Amino acid sequence: GYFYVGSSVLRGRITPDQLLRAAELSDSFASGELRTTTTQGLIIVNVPERHADTVAREMTAAGLPVAASAFRRGAITCTGTEFCRLAITETKNFARWLVEEMEDRMPGFEQHLKLHVTGCPNSCGQHWISDIGIEGKKLKVDGKFVDAYYFCVGGAVGAFQAIARPLGYRCTATEVPAAIERLLQAYLDERNPSENLRLFFARHSDTELRAYLAGAAMAPVARDLPSGKVPVGVSG
Repeated sequence: GYFYVGSSVLRGRITPDQLLRAAELSDSFASGELRTTTTQGLIIVNVPERHADTVAREMTAAGLPVAASAFRRGAITCTGTEFCRLAITETKNFARWLVEEMEDRMPGFEQHLKLHVTGCPNSCGQHWISDIGIEGKKLKVDGKFVDAYYFCVGGAVGAFQAIARPLGYRCTATEVPAAIERLLQAYLDERNPSENLRLFFARHSDTELRAYLAGAAMAPVARDLPSGKVPVGVSG
């Protein structure tokens, strides 16, 4: 007869007022406990069934949506250049913009999706264990360096654990939503019955997935390797 109510905290950023409101709801309708998750979420536990809808509604009203989109639920970001000296790209504002763009572009997409943004090869954003992971780079455009991202897909933990595959595709940060839209639209158009995103990625070659991202066939781009030791099983 007890439930948990989980909300998406986009980018892991929450205001004092939001956290206080969550605490008030937990005190009033549950056991007074709050838990944070490894996916930058917030959970109220031990909620009696009769209060579950009320807690969910009030959390959403506080800007902590319970029924969030697939993109918002699965988004994780590292700190980025705002506070990290090792980061190459800004990630927090970019991730918010990316999620909002994807919600506008593909409002009906409901497949479970882990979308991880990391600002450098060190992978604090855990892009190696995400369905779609993007790694921060710099590209020179019209003589100026701009934020860019390199794509990896197919990572997972648990029973189907796998290291994400580097696809040899990168683009400027502003082009990322269009690339993801092309990839996910290809999945929706070509998937087999009951085929989830992970199986779709596994069924296609790097060349095919890179073409979906780019919108046309293209040669792979080498990934800039980190200066430290590369994780076991990762190449490219």
